Amino acid sequence: MLNRYQFEVLKYIEEKASIKNNINDLVNNVKVSRKTLEKELLVLRKLKLIEFLEGNQVLAITPAGLDALEPYRVKRAVIMGAGFGSRMMPATKDRPKPMVTVNGKRIIETLLDAMVAVGINDITIVRGYQKEKYDELFEKYPFLNLVDNDEYAQTNNISSVMKVLDKIDGGIYLCEADLYITNPKVITKYQYVSNILGSYSLETDDWSFRIKDGHIIDYQQGNTYCYNYYGISYWTPEDCVKLRQDWEKIYATDNGKDVFWEIVPLKLCKENYKVEVRECKKSDIMEIDNYYELAALDKKYTI
Repeated sequence: MLNRYQFEVLKYIEEKASIKNNINDLVNNVKVSRKTLEKELLVLRKLKLIEFLEGNQVLAITPAGLDALEPYRVKRAVIMGAGFGSRMMPATKDRPKPMVTVNGKRIIETLLDAMVAVGINDITIVRGYQKEKYDELFEKYPFLNLVDNDEYAQTNNISSVMKVLDKIDGGIYLCEADLYITNPKVITKYQYVSNILGSYSLETDDWSFRIKDGHIIDYQQGNTYCYNYYGISYWTPEDCVKLRQDWEKIYATDNGKDVFWEIVPLKLCKENYKVEVRECKKSDIMEIDNYYELAALDKKYTI
C-alpha cells in the first residue's frame, strides 16, 4: 500500500510520462512540503518505483511503480441520466437532456470520452425519460451498460442508484449525465480517497459545501466561502459498501424515495464518510441549465 504522499507523486509522474527532476515543480504540483517530498522520493527510489534518467535530470515511473498504482486505478463508472430536463424544452421534447447536441456533440459524450481516454470501459448509464434515445450511443460506445429506471418521474435520483446497487462496488465514479465537460482531465485514471468535484466560490445560491479538517461539511443550497457542487464524484471500495447499505436504509423510510442520493453520505449518514473536495475551475465543466443558455452556446437553437 502506498501512503498518500507516495500516491500523489507517482500519479503526477505517470500523468506526465516523465518529468524534469525539479523539486520546486514537484512541490507546487503535488502540494506537499519540500522536506516531505524529498523523503518520499528517496523511499520511492529505494523501492524502485521511480528512476532517474539522463544524468539525474529526468524522473520517470518504473513498471513496478505502475504496478503499485494499479490498486488505485478506476475501472468502473455509473452515470445517472434518467431525468427529464424540463428547463431545456423544446430541445428535450424528443430526447433526454444528456443526449442533446451542443455544437455537434451530445452532452453525455463529453463525459464518456473523458472516461474512455483514461481506460474506463465498465460504464453503466441509468436511463428513464425517452430512454430508447440512449441506444444511439452504442454505435460509438458498444461496451455501455444501460439500466432502466421507470420510476424516475415519481421519485428523486436515489431511485436511480437503487437500480444499480450491484455496480456500486470496487471503487467507482458516480456522475450526473448532463454535464458538458470542457476539460476532460477532471476524470483521472487513479483515485485514492472518496471525493467530489467542486470549484471555490465566495458566494453561491446553488448546491455547495464547505470544508473542515479536509473533509466536506455543510452541504446545502446556497452558501458563502464554499465550493460549488459538481455532479462528478469518486467513492472508494470501502465507501461503496457503506453507500449500498445507507441508501437501502434511507430508501426504505417513509420519505426515502424523495431524497437526492448525495444527501445520504453528505447529510443523513455523514458520520460514516470522510469525503474530500477535488478542486476544479469553473471553466472545466459547463452546466447548461436552460434552453436560453443552450441557444447562447449553439446557434442552431433559436429563441
